[in-house]
Amino acid sequence: MYKILKLYNNINGDKMTIEKIMTKNIITGSITNTLLEIAEIMKKYDIGFLPISDKNKIIGVITDRDIIVEALSNKASENDLIDKYLTSNIITIEQNKTVEEAIDLMGNKKIRRLIVTNNNKITGVISLADIIKLDIDHNLIIENLKKIFEINRNDDLFKTEIDEFYL
Repeated sequence: MYKILKLYNNINGDKMTIEKIMTKNIITGSITNTLLEIAEIMKKYDIGFLPISDKNKIIGVITDRDIIVEALSNKASENDLIDKYLTSNIITIEQNKTVEEAIDLMGNKKIRRLIVTNNNKITGVISLADIIKLDIDHNLIIENLKKIFEINRNDDLFKTEIDEFYL
């Protein structure tokens, strides 16, 4: 695996921008696709996140988790259209932003992927997996992973004391 420029300082002393590591070839689905068709696209391209378009405009995203948790728990049919299972609140980041800013945004929004834009035009996708592959300070990633995967729960329900433990 080749070395990517360090996060905080490249040759010019600038911070690494998202544009340098984002995935540029975007696979999209259509609002007219069924759950099964979306699942087949995800399987074919080995992806878990798919921007959804309607007349060449991105109107939402769907993840493999949306299909499993939302659709199956609602007893959806594989032939159901995906419109009910989309996330329409799309979180984006400009391609000239730094990787550090992307990590912070993912942590604050509790998401693992961002649509990358340039002047309101989609230019790519960046995922937590893309960032983890970098040769960077992983403490920043770990802190934001904690935010992403934090579960809001009533602490009283999850407090447990163990006096003795038997196998």
